[in-house]
This record gives sequence, C-alpha cells and structure tokens, in this order.
Amino acid sequence: MKSFATMELKGIKTNGENVQGNGRIFSKITFLLFIGFSSTLLSQVRQTDTLKLSRQHYEELFLKQNLLLLAETYKINQAEAMVLQAKLWPNPNLTIEEVNLWATDKQLSYLDEPLPQVFGNVAQNTQFAVQLEQQIVTARKRKKLMDVEKVGVKVAEQEFEELLRNLKYEFRNTLTELQYLQLYNRVFLEQRNLIQNLLNAYKRQLENDHISKGEYMRLQTLQLEVSKEINELSKAKNEAEKELKVLLSITGPASLFVLEEDFTPNLQNLQNLDMLNLEQDFLRYRPDVKLAELENEYFKSLLTYEKSQAIPDLNLNASYDRGGGVWPSFFGFGLSIDLPVFNRNQGAIAHAQMGIENTTYLSNDLRLRARAEFDQNYKDFRAALTFYESIDPDFETDLDEIFENYTKNFVNRNISLLQYLDFQEAYLENKKIILESKKQIHLQLETLQYTIGKEI
Repeated sequence: MKSFATMELKGIKTNGENVQGNGRIFSKITFLLFIGFSSTLLSQVRQTDTLKLSRQHYEELFLKQNLLLLAETYKINQAEAMVLQAKLWPNPNLTIEEVNLWATDKQLSYLDEPLPQVFGNVAQNTQFAVQLEQQIVTARKRKKLMDVEKVGVKVAEQEFEELLRNLKYEFRNTLTELQYLQLYNRVFLEQRNLIQNLLNAYKRQLENDHISKGEYMRLQTLQLEVSKEINELSKAKNEAEKELKVLLSITGPASLFVLEEDFTPNLQNLQNLDMLNLEQDFLRYRPDVKLAELENEYFKSLLTYEKSQAIPDLNLNASYDRGGGVWPSFFGFGLSIDLPVFNRNQGAIAHAQMGIENTTYLSNDLRLRARAEFDQNYKDFRAALTFYESIDPDFETDLDEIFENYTKNFVNRNISLLQYLDFQEAYLENKKIILESKKQIHLQLETLQYTIGKEI
C-alpha cells in the first residue's frame, strides 16, 4: 500500500550517497516537469476563458505546479547535503611563523656560520618555522553525526508528506466546494430562465386583463429572489476559484470549471471499505505520527553523538624549524589532546536525554489523538454514506419531472400561483439536500483519508 507522496518521493535516496548528483537530478526533473506542464496549461488557458477539467486532471495539475510542494523538495536536497557534510574529514591546518624578513650584521655575528639559501638566492639567513596539523576524529564521531543527519533526511521527507497531505486535503475540499456551487448555481439559473419565460407570458395576459397585477408582481419578486441567490453563489464560486488558482499556481482572468462527471459518489467502492483494515493502516501512514517517531529517533541518535563528543579528539602535527634552535634545520612531530576535566559535554548529553523523554510523551499523545480522530471521522463518513443511500436513486429524476408537470399545470392555470410557489420552494430545498448529500460524501471521505494518511 502506498502513502500520499509515494509518487512524489520516488527515487529520492536517504543514505547520504551521491547526494549532490541526486539532488541536482531531482531538481532538474522537477523544474522540467513544471516548465513543460505550465506551457501546456498556459496555452490552453489563452485559448479559452474557462479551464474545463475533471477532478483527476485538476489534481495532476496541482501536483506538478504547486509552488509550496516544489519548494519543499529542496529541503530534502538540503538535508541530503548535510549527510555529505557530516561525512567529510576536518581540513589540515598549515602554520608558517617566526619569519624574520631581514637580518642585521649584529644578528649574523651570533651565528657560527651563515644560514644557507632554501633554493636559489631565496631565504639566506632567514629564520622561519612551518607546522602542519591534522585533527583525528575519535569515537566514530563522523559516523554518528551522519546517523543524526540521515534522520534529518527522513524528517524532511515526512515533512514533504505532511505538507502534501495538508495541501491535498485543502485542494480537494475546495474543488468539491466549487463543484457543488457550480451545480447548485445551475439549478437557480434554470429557475431564473423559467421564471423569465413565465413573466413574458404573464405580461401579455396582464395587458389583456386576464390576470391581476399582484400575480405578475409576485413572479417578479420571485425572479428577484432567485437573482439574488445566483449573485451570492457567484461570489462564493469566485472565492473558491481564487483559492484553487493559488494552489494550482495559475494567474490571469480565466475561470475554472470542474466537470460534473465525478461528483456523484461511487457507492460500490465506498460500501466495500473495511474499517478493520483502515484502523490498522492509519498509524502506519500518517506523516505527523511518523514525524513524531522520527523526532524521538533523532534525539536517540543525537544522544549517541553527544556522548562521543565527551571523548577528546587527537591533533597530530609535524613541524620544521629553521635557525630557531640548537640545529639549523629541525624536524619534529607531536600530538595534542584536550583533557576532559571541566567540560565533558554534560549539558548537551542531558539535552538529548530530555529530548528523548519529551518526544516519547508527545508521540504517545499524538497516537491517542489520531485514534480518536479516526473513530470520529469514520463514524461521520458512515453517517454521510447512510444518509446518501437513503435517497431513492430515481428521486431526483422524479422530482424534475413533477416540477415540469407543475409548471405546465400552472401555465394552463390548473393550479394556483400559491400552489406553484410552494412546490417550487420544496423543489429547490430538495435539490439542495441532494447536492449537499453528495458533497458531504466527498468531504467526509477526504477527511477520513486525511486521518489515515493514505488514499482509500
């Protein structure tokens, strides 16, 4: 079973090897995908005022163009670079000192014999000392620091997963909201067109004194109410489009339209969901739970590293002294080591130990909260599914047919205006209930997927 970002993270190495090459390749691939897909999209947007795609195609666009996701991939590259840095040896240190730039006659009188040149006519009677020093890292500190940084790579990957999880949740819910608003707005647009036709017919009858002006005014009032509702829905649609454009990294005046084909839930797939399997999965895939566990793993690796820091490193050196001692040219070797008398890294070790205790409690608390969220969200999903299933599959079609008959009877004056308006109100309310039941299925399913941390 795959987690939310299996596709996005595929090919990212976490062992610290070939870090620069992998990071550059990943960045180039991401950049090329972004440029290529953006060009296709922009050409499509320029050709039309409305971008019409299915939910699946909008999501593909979101995964390839969202700027936050693109930026987050570089954090993984940064973490891999720190593994490479931890692997490197300290640089050797070269010191040149005790150089006299000239020699006086009095200084030369103290010499038994003049100092020869180093090469050619360079450095005759010149004293200097050269020392080369190399630090030897003990207690496998490099390996232990690499282990710490490798946990950092895992953390960066899970942070990417967590960001993707949150953005997908926001994106899909906004997409559902836009789709719902478009469908609900269409219901009112159809009503407005119908009322306009009725007004045109009533106007002729009013002119012939076949109806009262009050009936005509009542229809005008109804048209105004419907127009107001369309205006409110349009504002809500614009707000949803604005949020989607940010998530899709789209600029310009083009409108977004979500095709209707996948708004009706697939009951067969939803009814086959196994709660037991879902309950077993949700702690394995949730990025925030994994992050909490990795925080604990990080402090454990850090504790091992900090304990090794209490063991001093060795500093080996080789030196050459010309004219500064008993021998005109002196070669010597030595070593130095810090004595761990006062600083044995006690504070850093205690910090790591407290970090282990702290993250253990936080991880356990997050698990408890995640389980409670799963129980609640699964119940909410089942309730939404049960309500949707309680609606007769033919109810909406029958409702449209009955409303059409009511309209014909009203035009033929077989029913009164009051009866027609009462049924119209019930019609609009039931249309809203049907659309909201579908919307709730999408929202509750997405909330359940968000809780589990993987696609269902």
